[in-house]
Amino acid sequence: MRACVILTPAESKRLIAKAVAQMDKVKDALRNGWIVITRGTTSAFVAEEILGKKFDKAAFAGGLVIPRGLCINKTLLREIVIERGRVREDLSYLDAVDKLKAGDVYIKSANALDPDGNVGILLAGRDGGTIGKAIGTIMARGVSLIIPVGLEKSIPTRVFEMSREMGQEKLDYSMGLPVGYMPLRGRVVSEVEAIKILSGAEAMPVASGGVDGAEGAVILLILGGEDKVKEAIKVVESVKREPQVKAYPAECEVCDWKNCHMHARRLASKSV
Repeated sequence: MRACVILTPAESKRLIAKAVAQMDKVKDALRNGWIVITRGTTSAFVAEEILGKKFDKAAFAGGLVIPRGLCINKTLLREIVIERGRVREDLSYLDAVDKLKAGDVYIKSANALDPDGNVGILLAGRDGGTIGKAIGTIMARGVSLIIPVGLEKSIPTRVFEMSREMGQEKLDYSMGLPVGYMPLRGRVVSEVEAIKILSGAEAMPVASGGVDGAEGAVILLILGGEDKVKEAIKVVESVKREPQVKAYPAECEVCDWKNCHMHARRLASKSV
């Protein structure tokens, strides 16, 4: 049986989040260990599915890609730390990372997905941000790194090649915040993997893009036995009409992020 479905970016995020919450590694860590969920809109969907509660997803984004350029969020929720199913609000992010071990789970959404299935992370923080502070511990201890990312983030270039060219101090101009770039390997969960996890059916991306609210949408061909494809259709239909994620970008007039080109432009206009 074959079916063709369309998912907007928000619908994809919900689908992917449902799949991550059903992964055996995540279920085991939820019962017996630690889960760290870092900031990002896709990560916010994952947190909702794992914990069964709603979050202000716009406030869970750190960096933003908005029409005027790369920006930071003015309203931030902290990273979510879960120990054996209980949210630990008393622990800082770095203290939680220090407790991670093999069998625990670290969830980090991404900005790019390349043809080899590797992902890229934009780095606004000069110290590498949350992932920069955690990656050594994750790799050294064998922590499960799960990367939920929609196919809208697909790029034709390879992230390891791009990482050699990008860098905050390499850029002569940046539309918004200058950023660095980190290639990352982990257990990637896109819409393709999500369909497989949730239904057992195979999914193939066949087209992308759209208008009138379908910008960034992905069109998938779903294949398999009748029972599996019908289950996949049921899952996809359950995430339809997911609201678009809003943003709380910093206001240029009061933002003090000194290396943003908008900040420099504002200072120049005041000096005239």
